[in-house]
Amino acid sequence: MKEYSADLSAMKLLQILICLLSAILIAVCGRFLYHWPVIMWILILIFGITAAVLSLFCLPVYFSNLKCIVTASQITVHTGMLFLREQSVRLQNIQFIQLITGFGGRFGMNFVILYVYGGSLMIFFMKKKDRQELTEFLERKGVFHAP
Repeated sequence: MKEYSADLSAMKLLQILICLLSAILIAVCGRFLYHWPVIMWILILIFGITAAVLSLFCLPVYFSNLKCIVTASQITVHTGMLFLREQSVRLQNIQFIQLITGFGGRFGMNFVILYVYGGSLMIFFMKKKDRQELTEFLERKGVFHAP
C-alpha cells in the first residue's frame, strides 16, 4: 500500500495567484470607481475577504484532505472540504490513463486521469516524482497512456 498526498507547492502557487488576482481587482476598483467611494470600498472588501478566506482557509483544508491510496488491487482518491468524498477504482477496470502536466511538472501541477469502464477518476496535484512512480506502477500492471 502506498499513500500519495497533494504537493503543497501547488497550494502555495494557487494562494499567490488568488492574492495577485485579488490585488489586480482591487486596483481596478480603485482606479475606475473612485467617483463612487461606497461601491469602491464594498468591492475592495469583498475581493480582499474572498482572497483571504480562499487562501488562508479553503485551500489548506482542501489540500490536507486530498490524498490517493494505491494498493495491489485498487486506487482510492480522497477529496473534499466540508463533504469528504472517496472514490475507488479497481486496477483491472482501468482502460488507460492520461497525464496532464503544467509548468513542466513543477509546483505540483501534475494530474493523472484514470479512464475506467463508464467513467473516469482524476488524481489532483501530484508531486512529479509521485506521478512518475504511479505511472510506472500502472504500466507494470498493464495500464498505459492514452493513445
